[in-house]
Amino acid sequence: MKYLLFICALFLCIACEEDKSVDPTIMPQETTTGENTFGCLMDGWVYVSGRWGTPTTNYYKQDNNTYKMEISAEVDLKSYIKFTILNPEQGKTVDYTEAYFDTQSLEDGKVHITRMSNGIISGTFEGTRITKGRFDLKYRELN
Repeated sequence: MKYLLFICALFLCIACEEDKSVDPTIMPQETTTGENTFGCLMDGWVYVSGRWGTPTTNYYKQDNNTYKMEISAEVDLKSYIKFTILNPEQGKTVDYTEAYFDTQSLEDGKVHITRMSNGIISGTFEGTRITKGRFDLKYRELN
């Protein structure tokens, strides 16, 4: 019984471990190589992913020949910034919608896509409360 409790406690410690090599007070570099980075200023505060998990992307083709990419980044322990990019295209500035910080709805904004090829999307984004946002993520298309 003692061993079972020890194994359970060990598992919980491992599962909750954070990546301390990622400094949550420093914005990631602007890259276009699929580094799986995400960062922005919101209300003047720095929010970056990587310490508590890798950002996720879902890329969908919708029924009406439009596309959307959903981005979700854990920026603090169980705190997420999420938004949807409508019709992302390399070299274009497009809208992002459905933006949230945890359960708090944020205003829509703009994304400039600097790279979208070979399963990598990189760009910058900003809105009313979010400024100096940047990401460099790997993605795959879902049906």
